Amino acid sequence: MIFAIHPNTSRDVDYKTSIALAKVLLSRNCTPIFGISLKDSVLASIEGVKFDTFETADMIVSIGGDGTFLSVISKYRDLNKPFIGINKGSIGFLTEISENNIEEAVDHILSGNYKILNRMQLKAELYDKDGYLKSSDICLNDVSVLRGAKPHITKLTLYIDGERVEKFYGDGIVVATPTGSTAYTLAAGGPLIMPAMDVMLVTPLCPHTLQHMSYVIGPESSVEIHLGEFETVPLICPDGREFPNVEQNDVLRICKVESPCKTVSLGFTGFFQTVKRKIVARGSFYENGQE
Repeated sequence: MIFAIHPNTSRDVDYKTSIALAKVLLSRNCTPIFGISLKDSVLASIEGVKFDTFETADMIVSIGGDGTFLSVISKYRDLNKPFIGINKGSIGFLTEISENNIEEAVDHILSGNYKILNRMQLKAELYDKDGYLKSSDICLNDVSVLRGAKPHITKLTLYIDGERVEKFYGDGIVVATPTGSTAYTLAAGGPLIMPAMDVMLVTPLCPHTLQHMSYVIGPESSVEIHLGEFETVPLICPDGREFPNVEQNDVLRICKVESPCKTVSLGFTGFFQTVKRKIVARGSFYENGQE
């Protein structure tokens, strides 16, 4: 098999994890490929390593945290390859492999002892008041509309399938996939959804109302969020990336992307046990003063 490897160089210091993975793969007669930009790095000293584009790869491996994983998917999603991650971040909901089980994970993959999860993706499009498309992006986790730099209330009107649902005054709204249900939506009180499901979650953030609930809607539905007048420019962020030039009366439209994102599941633990373990681990991680 051919494995494309994309390390976050600020996490994988001196490429230690990249080197360890490459050596494991070579010992199993697999081909590790790194991006062409790394051909002058220490990785070039490993005999058998190649530096090329990722089109020929059977699988793409991210080395870093969840942010790195999302960034790698954003960069290479058009290749329609399965993704898997080695965790070098804090906890890592999306990264299946830890540093101490790289060999076990590789052997699982080579023996075919894994599943491909088809994860729902969202397309976010920002239009101005005249219907002109200003920005567009695809995300795996969520699209968040957040109040800006100052703590002013954000005024948003939510539409689902063209029907006006309600007007929100508060910190914002998050529209998430099942994958994103363990991210910002979880912190905002939204439900946990198993990652292979095909639904969207709409969750308000600190609404100035007497109710606070998420909406769970079908995959064929569309969401519109209309921006009202504001004193401070709100942020619109698909998977943490920021749309520029947000203006009053802009309209954000969100719908499902037809092609899913393929990720590798090794089945070391079940979904709910993984969530429980990593939420507990995250609390300990922060409590101990780590970043």
